[in-house]
Amino acid sequence: MLVSFNVENWTCFRDRQEFSLEAVGSAPDEYAFDTNVSKYPRLNRVSAIYGPNGSGKSRFVDALAFSRSLVLESAQGAQAGDSIDTQPFLFDIEARAKPCRFDFVFIENGVAYEYSFAVDSERILGEWLYVRLPGGRRRHWLTREYHPRSKAFSWVFGATFRGSRSTWQKATRENALFVSTAVQLNSDLLRPIVNWFRNLAIVGPSGIPSDFTSKNFQEEPAFRARLVRFLKQADILVSKIRVREQEVDLDEIGPYLPVRVLEDIGDLEGAKIRVPEFGLPVRGGNDLAYLELGEQSDGTQRVYSFAAPWLDVVDRSRVVVVDELDRSLHPHLVQFLIRFINLPQPAGRDGAQLVATVHDTLLLEDALDRTQIWFTEKGLDQAATLTPLSAYRPRKNESLRRGYLGGRYGAIPNIAELEAIE
Repeated sequence: MLVSFNVENWTCFRDRQEFSLEAVGSAPDEYAFDTNVSKYPRLNRVSAIYGPNGSGKSRFVDALAFSRSLVLESAQGAQAGDSIDTQPFLFDIEARAKPCRFDFVFIENGVAYEYSFAVDSERILGEWLYVRLPGGRRRHWLTREYHPRSKAFSWVFGATFRGSRSTWQKATRENALFVSTAVQLNSDLLRPIVNWFRNLAIVGPSGIPSDFTSKNFQEEPAFRARLVRFLKQADILVSKIRVREQEVDLDEIGPYLPVRVLEDIGDLEGAKIRVPEFGLPVRGGNDLAYLELGEQSDGTQRVYSFAAPWLDVVDRSRVVVVDELDRSLHPHLVQFLIRFINLPQPAGRDGAQLVATVHDTLLLEDALDRTQIWFTEKGLDQAATLTPLSAYRPRKNESLRRGYLGGRYGAIPNIAELEAIE
């Protein structure tokens, strides 16, 4: 469960921007769920981020992806001395010299973790960890800070933090996170943190490869009926699905690929790919005619690709972040995907969350609660801001769609008056 995420000095976000999924007021069950954690009792199931192109929506998703990668890979995917791919705000001389900072609050197995780190291209400059155990107060577990004058780190461990602290500390490289290193060296106490980041699913604008859904279809018989029901709920006509395997034919795809790419995939000769096919009834007969997924519309292909991940997110109460959720999708299909996450689930499975960047304004009236809406906007100084709708205090009966398109909340493109260009 994601409670909040703050980002500072990352790409277009020069100043600290605070993003929260804490439910405001008495949000109904179709929009929020109980966490059973007293400090953060109720969280939103969905948050949608609106804004014009170039306003920072994708950079917000990039910040989450970078953080996830650093937690999962810094202890094992890099070597001492390797640079870190940070992207500080470029349009301010002072900001260029400052670290990028990321702050997370999340809940895993009933424990609330407050985990932060600051980083530049050379090293981790700071790492902080606090926890709230069930029924307990906030406890400090870790403070690690780099001091430029002495070119050394100071370390402070909380009294309740247990484990081989000295061994883990010595093994932590300058360009690696302590939490990641300790878990690699078998810290059970910190493992839930890394597991949470591992279960954080991030999807770019291009979507998800269909193979994940096809693989689940082949390997899990119980998933097959669920997949058909999922597609039918999305008004995608299908009577039966089958998945066949087809060998990769490099001679067939070769003319469409650069030589460098062909060299990289040369070892795919003889490999097989999964090809899903949709069976539809034939008029006047009892048999089915099959169409390959590639023969379906872009929207149908995208919903099929989302099917297995969406069911997995709900089944395992995961957090999924999607950039441009509404790309190539009819507004009703976008509503379907959002409502599927907003749908209350049985106890023990009711923790799925979706954070999505979108442009579809119909969602403001039909699929989202006003506490689930955020806006990004970029100023003349190129610095982006992230603001919740609640900051504008919309009236109870106010048309959010009309207000947004009318510029009441900002975050819309400033289109000049149209004139002929000679």
